[in-house]
Amino acid sequence: MLSPPARILVTGANGYIGCWIVHELLDRGYSVRATVRTDEKACALSSLITAKHPSLSPGAFECDLVPDMSAEGAFEKCLGGVQGIIHTASPVNFEMEDPEDYIVPAVQGTMGIIKAAAKHQTVKRIVITSSVGAVAETLRTPEETHVYNEDDWNDYAVETVTALGKAAIGTDKYSASKVLAERAAWQFYDDNKDGLSFELCTILPGWVFGTVLQPLPDDPPSPKHITSITVKLAWDQLFAMPPPEPFLVDFSYVDVRDVADIHIRALEMEEAAGERFIASPNLCTWQDWYDAAHDMDILPRLSKIHPPATSTEEKLPYPRLEYSSEKAKQRLGMVFRPLEVTLRDTVDDFRKRGWLQHLEI
Repeated sequence: MLSPPARILVTGANGYIGCWIVHELLDRGYSVRATVRTDEKACALSSLITAKHPSLSPGAFECDLVPDMSAEGAFEKCLGGVQGIIHTASPVNFEMEDPEDYIVPAVQGTMGIIKAAAKHQTVKRIVITSSVGAVAETLRTPEETHVYNEDDWNDYAVETVTALGKAAIGTDKYSASKVLAERAAWQFYDDNKDGLSFELCTILPGWVFGTVLQPLPDDPPSPKHITSITVKLAWDQLFAMPPPEPFLVDFSYVDVRDVADIHIRALEMEEAAGERFIASPNLCTWQDWYDAAHDMDILPRLSKIHPPATSTEEKLPYPRLEYSSEKAKQRLGMVFRPLEVTLRDTVDDFRKRGWLQHLEI
């Protein structure tokens, strides 16, 4: 399918996932056209790319402004000479009250880029970042253990948001936006497949953790300015002082570097055409992270604050809600990083930033 030096358009390029995708694409020899919403974000991203890739050839990285991806024709000017698209941009903010603030940008942004790409015969593959929230509600405790796969859809979230409106919880609003955006994309693709130059693939990550690459909005950066909801959650649960209330729900997560990798594989591999892929291989609780930190002895004071579990019942509540990532492993050859690697590298990253001094006394 696609290979370097093809030009890839990456939306939401200054986000936690998008930034890693841009970095990995450039590292592998692709050319990248990145979209962000403001001049400030464009400058910050361009500075980061220059620092990370000092020998980049002229024209290998470009940054375009798309202030409002819901606007008609928002992406039209960005697609000249583009062979592949990775669309990561979507609202991720569980505090918004109106469900339409989630749904409208997610659906219109996704459909806007797909319809724009339909006018450009150079585009051969579109990869859309969806979520396991489009498969099942991630924070709902099931009546019995169930393993979800790519055939499942989170109709519960859509029905709940339709019924409750603004009273629905933020995660349901977010999940509903992901369901509706992804279904709209597949409907357009299936209805127009014979006349399209491109093939479609969607990637469905779980909670995304790992090292931070994206520019942070203060100088010097500090953990209070982490913009990723999941990285902020990891900071609060693992490193914040005083420690938060226990978070007892089990969850599935994936390392952000694996998320970048699977998006690029989805561009490159024939096996990805017309398929959904779940990327959520690691089922755990925060107690598993505390136990790993204790076993690895990477932050001794952390083990005093969060001691290791004394029984298996403390580690994983039952029943469980699991997602299968077997399809990604079998068809795309994905090998996902285990918890210990994500934890070690996150600690190394945060330590270099000077964020963990309070745990190293």
